[in-house]
Amino acid sequence: MIEIKAISFSRGEHQIYDDFTAHLGMGESILLTGPNGAGKSTLIQLIGGLLKPASGQINIDGVDIATLSAKEQAAKRSIAPQRRSFTLAFTVAEVLHFLPKKLRINDNSEVIARLGLAELLHKKVTELSIGEQERVSLALALSQRADYYLLDEPFSAQDSRSSANILELISELKKEKGVLVISHNQDAISQQFDRVISLA
Repeated sequence: MIEIKAISFSRGEHQIYDDFTAHLGMGESILLTGPNGAGKSTLIQLIGGLLKPASGQINIDGVDIATLSAKEQAAKRSIAPQRRSFTLAFTVAEVLHFLPKKLRINDNSEVIARLGLAELLHKKVTELSIGEQERVSLALALSQRADYYLLDEPFSAQDSRSSANILELISELKKEKGVLVISHNQDAISQQFDRVISLA
């Protein structure tokens, strides 16, 4: 379980979190919503260990993430950022092999197929559309062997068909894993998740 215990966090003079508590269990999917500036992406960065709370604690399976190395954290959680910058002209297949073998799932062919990337494997990632790059980023995150998956706006540049495929992947993934998804599109997809957390 990921446990967020009474955390506080500020950017400059802007208080984003003050005594905020939440949790994400295995076999559970949570939709995180809220207006711009509410701290949605910040929360994923905090859980991912990229930022540190000013107070409070974040545990993964009972262990404070502050005590875990980057490798240990990577074995526990996988992150798909809202925008991943692809600046080098690697092929999609090469990008999906960036993960060390010990961190990759045994077979990601289903993820590749469901995200419509099979026909793009030999294309350079820098030549793809924004929506296609977003799916490559998502496939990279879902190809990582982890217990928890943190997905930041995975639907933002997707058409209805791709969004439906992503929702199906999330539904299957959460049978054994924990999934936290950020999305502005709450009304259309909230029923697909076990819980919704709305940030003011």
